[in-house]
Amino acid sequence: MAVLNKPRVADERRTSLKKWGTSQAVRVPKVVCDATGIGTGSDLIMESGTDEAGPFILLRPANARHRSFADAPYVSMEELFEGYEGGYTPREADWGPDVGAEVVL
Repeated sequence: MAVLNKPRVADERRTSLKKWGTSQAVRVPKVVCDATGIGTGSDLIMESGTDEAGPFILLRPANARHRSFADAPYVSMEELFEGYEGGYTPREADWGPDVGAEVVL
């Protein structure tokens, strides 16, 4: 669950929760839809949680975050370590003494 430490707020508006059949609904103003790239029929992700200001509900367009590792952008090792000045010496990890009936070659 997301916790908002210091969100960048571009626009803040007051609205209210209304009854819509057996559910509740919040009207989202057009300027907010335009600013976030959502519209009628958009798929949204809804998260809820609590931070230092109290309980919150967060809506994001469903396409705003990757859904699986396959959706994450590719970054090459060269790009990932570009500018890295530290050193690295590969070595074997010591997993401790053998336990049980495993066969270690």
